[in-house]
Amino acid sequence: MSEYDPYRPPQAVLLDERLPAAFAGGDWSRSQLRVLGALALGYLFGLCVLLALSLWQMLHPQFAPLAIGHLLSLLLVLLWGYLLLRLRALLAARFALRGLDWPLALQILLGLLTTGLGALLDERGSALAGWLSLGYFGLFVALGFCLLWFGLRLRRIRQPYPALRLFAWLVLLAGVGCASVVLLLPALLLGLAASAALAWVFFSAAGELGAGRAP
Repeated sequence: MSEYDPYRPPQAVLLDERLPAAFAGGDWSRSQLRVLGALALGYLFGLCVLLALSLWQMLHPQFAPLAIGHLLSLLLVLLWGYLLLRLRALLAARFALRGLDWPLALQILLGLLTTGLGALLDERGSALAGWLSLGYFGLFVALGFCLLWFGLRLRRIRQPYPALRLFAWLVLLAGVGCASVVLLLPALLLGLAASAALAWVFFSAAGELGAGRAP
């Protein structure tokens, strides 16, 4: 007697029809998204360490700047760039969002240039310190406008995750702070909050992907 039962529910994983096929049936997995969320939290921790090093340097100006601070800053810029590239791919698959290439590329480029100029400014006795300082703050202005551009692109998403909506607003406010130059410290604090919100975005996508697949 055949064991085939036409009324038995299917045993294969079902995809939620509400989720785009590029997201639910693509290369994304819950474990991958959780790793990205953990990396975003690692970026947050590294940024806190970098802030602590900067405060220590301000309180002890008699000591030479620590080289590890510049190395950590460079690693954080590269990690942030990687996270933004993965976020771009996620938003394209989940929300069909396009147009993030230029804002992301400029953010990464300006971040690298800012890190390099910051290292040069820490070299004491530089004859070009005045010009370097002017260029350094000019880069922050340009970075602020790139953040505004990026945040406005994110605001175009319809029915985003609450985490993504929060991330977009934090990016916009951080962009205003960077562009104004005088609000760099609040912009840095907003950057800390934005990295936590980015981790929440990846964890939210992982949860949605798991809920959209019924056993």
